[in-house]
Amino acid sequence: MATIQFDVIVLAQDQHLRRSIYVAGVTVLCYDHLLSLGSEVAHIWVPRARRTSAWFLLVRYVALLSNLVLAAYFLGDLSAESCKKLSSAEDYLLVIQETFVEVTLALRVCAMYGFNRRVFAALGVAAVITISLGAWAVVGPDIKVESALPGCHVPTSHTAAIHMAFAWEAQLVCDILILGLTLHRTYTYNLVVGPGSRSLLGTMVRDGAAYFAMIGLVNLANILMLYTGDIITAGSLAWFASTISVTMITRLMLNLHDAANGSNWTTPTLNLAAPEVGI
Repeated sequence: MATIQFDVIVLAQDQHLRRSIYVAGVTVLCYDHLLSLGSEVAHIWVPRARRTSAWFLLVRYVALLSNLVLAAYFLGDLSAESCKKLSSAEDYLLVIQETFVEVTLALRVCAMYGFNRRVFAALGVAAVITISLGAWAVVGPDIKVESALPGCHVPTSHTAAIHMAFAWEAQLVCDILILGLTLHRTYTYNLVVGPGSRSLLGTMVRDGAAYFAMIGLVNLANILMLYTGDIITAGSLAWFASTISVTMITRLMLNLHDAANGSNWTTPTLNLAAPEVGI
């Protein structure tokens, strides 16, 4: 095990930044829970049980419980052994949360294409690569930081940071693929029904673009931090990016439930798996 001694001032600044980023992420998550609670009750809890409802609850509440559990890791003053265990838990929860997000996005796109086999296979390959890189990213050398300051100081080595960057880059590529397939589906849809029609597909496209804009920026900042940060700050944006991803994906799911339960949507006859999609 390598041991690194940090300047106390630098370590205190890094720890403050790391904690502030965590608090920002969990604040956004909890605030969104409160804002969307009415929609959740109306579309998830009140209707009869559905698989989509169960999946929504799994995605949303695993993220909430994970954030509450990891509060002790980010904000508490724990023993070195407890810090190490919670650091490992953070890594695995990151992989789990991002798997939930990517699977949800892939299923949305597959539904838009009528579960076309080639689309399903392309997204399946991309998902397997992304998840595999995420699992690989949690493996890194064991490093210890000596400091008299309170709190967990579990560092991210340069090698581990590069591994994590590769995983987040793969996810960004996967999101770009999903966005491209969504835009292509919109184009072929508009050729049939005409632009401007109010539909579930239009809602999915609008929300998908908003998701990509928000998550693309957060993921880019996270990747840059992994390459440029020191051993304490390098991984400081990873949990924040994951929390924002979960927040956005649950919003997408609630908006889709809201659109599906509305009464003013156009429902033109259209074969979603038709050959004209070209995929």
